[in-house]
Amino acid sequence: MHELTDSGLVPLVKKGNEEAFRILFDRYHVQLYCMAKKYVKSPELAEDAVQDIFLKLWEKRFSLDSSKSVKGFLFTMLRNHLLNMIRGRQQEILSAYEVQPEKLPINNVIEDNLVYEEYLRIYEAGLDELSVRKREVFKLKTMDGHTNSEIADMLNINIRTVKTHYYTSSRFIKKYLRNHAGISGLWLLIVLSSYFII
Repeated sequence: MHELTDSGLVPLVKKGNEEAFRILFDRYHVQLYCMAKKYVKSPELAEDAVQDIFLKLWEKRFSLDSSKSVKGFLFTMLRNHLLNMIRGRQQEILSAYEVQPEKLPINNVIEDNLVYEEYLRIYEAGLDELSVRKREVFKLKTMDGHTNSEIADMLNINIRTVKTHYYTSSRFIKKYLRNHAGISGLWLLIVLSSYFII
């Protein structure tokens, strides 16, 4: 069963197959944990987040669509879960960042639509700086959750090119945001919550 692709495992998970579910867990829990820890810093909070995500996956298994990326689904759920966690456990997370709440006004970023829209405008301006092909790869991977092989097939390019385009475009966007909006790390997750950058 380990040789099955995600799309092959999903129908089994929908039927309640615990082995198929365990394979998906083994396949993605490290990546999800690394992403969570990158933003909340705390290993305990990161592990809690990943466990919650897989619990939700099991609870929602009947509505899974094998034609869509389960990896993208998992990371989207994690992003939303982290945002809720950040809002609900600010003090604990900010302590891990070793900053004071008044120096990192998260609520202002989330609740002040004018500031939020300005950050999104800067983000979109950064996207416009990319070449057409790099922008396509970046959006397909970060916004739509496609795998490298899926993107390669869709754009008729090889996987190495996909990886290179994504790596360079991701680095450019993060640097662009730091230079033009002064954001990174926790800020990046909050400000770009509508787009899902990993």
